[in-house]
Amino acid sequence: MQQLAVIYARQSEDVAEGINRQLTRCRALAALRGWEVVREYEDNDTSASKRRGKGTQWARMLDELRDDVARVVIAVDLDRLLRDTRDLFEIIDTGARVLTVDGEIDLTTADGEFRATMLAGIARFEVRRKSERQLRANASRSEAGRPIPGRRRYGYETDGVTPREAEAAVVRRMFDHVTSGGSVRSLARALTAESVDPAPGKLWSNRRVRDIVNNEHYAGYVRHLGQVFKSEHVVPLVDEEQAAEARAILRDPSRRTNPGGVTSHLLSGIATCAVCGRPLAYMRAYVCPAGERGHPSINDGRIEPLVVDEVVRILLVSGADLFPSTKAGSIAALVGEHERNAARVSAVLADRDEGLVPAAVARARLVELRAERETIEAELERVRTEKSQAAALHDLAQDLLEAVSEGGTEWAALTTAVRERFDDLLLEQRREIIRGLLHVEVAPQGLPPRVRLTHRLTPELDPAAPERDPAWADD
Repeated sequence: MQQLAVIYARQSEDVAEGINRQLTRCRALAALRGWEVVREYEDNDTSASKRRGKGTQWARMLDELRDDVARVVIAVDLDRLLRDTRDLFEIIDTGARVLTVDGEIDLTTADGEFRATMLAGIARFEVRRKSERQLRANASRSEAGRPIPGRRRYGYETDGVTPREAEAAVVRRMFDHVTSGGSVRSLARALTAESVDPAPGKLWSNRRVRDIVNNEHYAGYVRHLGQVFKSEHVVPLVDEEQAAEARAILRDPSRRTNPGGVTSHLLSGIATCAVCGRPLAYMRAYVCPAGERGHPSINDGRIEPLVVDEVVRILLVSGADLFPSTKAGSIAALVGEHERNAARVSAVLADRDEGLVPAAVARARLVELRAERETIEAELERVRTEKSQAAALHDLAQDLLEAVSEGGTEWAALTTAVRERFDDLLLEQRREIIRGLLHVEVAPQGLPPRVRLTHRLTPELDPAAPERDPAWADD
């Protein structure tokens, strides 16, 4: 009866040629013995020194050997098959024999089991010694400011030191987006929509963007065993101040990490009711959520073009000097204050619980700290809102106003060019610009003007009377 055998090939790194060479040699050995190979198992990019659990070809092979699919396992060498006695005992439990290119080991005999146990022990010793050397080498690299070898970091070449410029530009965009008040979610969506290459085996997700922004490496640091070291070798992609600001923004406890539904209409929550002051919601038209008689509603086709026309007019009349710049570090400082407040609260609670201060004294102090925390959180909200709007106005206006030099000298041509640039922006960016430039109010029908636009940064453009400005439109 012909002997049935299986082949197992494994290597730690993803190099297909190595697996193919192992399979070729094992097939040749099986042919020489006259055995039939009924299965081939390949664990590529898999370390034998780590547990090979469910889902690996190793686990599948063990299951099928227990079902008597074959009685011999062929491998190039014993260390391709196992690296410790635990793996050895799992093979022994199946009752299979092992054949390697270096010679056969019969695990069904005491002699074969003894030889295999000795070889597995030696292999385990080599793995442990290699691990200890790697730990010492990694500690030395980190203390010298050099990154630890591993999977290539996005934005850098394989050395972890030299920027890969196409990806580095994306990383800088991430930090700029976050420090300008943009959301992680919108950035991940934009990168996906623009088909920006996320590097092999990766996808753009909220978590990945957040992990990149939170990583000190991009500001020129390396981390090892919980310690962070300044590196003289890593070329930073962003400066330390901006990196610290971005990390602080993501730590901001009052920042909304789950924004809920995505706004899909230009003026939802921006235009307000002239009767009660509530923001209008979009339900086939912009309507006041009060839902009462005498409160306004207006079709998007009537109000949106008027608002966009006024934004374009402001951009053309006022120029780039209209837009303020934002100060770096403001959010980082406020987040630091918030964290210190939380630490003081914890200390007061601990003192109270240990009986070091009377409960009444602790309560009074906690009330003070709560008021302090609420003040900090209100300031965080104000600064974050201003930062988001100012950044949108300052940074995006530069691109919009390039249309002035490209559109010719005719006012109509300039207006068309700037409007096209504005319409090409993301919805979130257009909304931020409108929110920063205009207060939009809608009056009930029969009370002209219906759409009332008040300029936030350019009050001199407010009309003296409704009939002087077409943006103050009636139905």
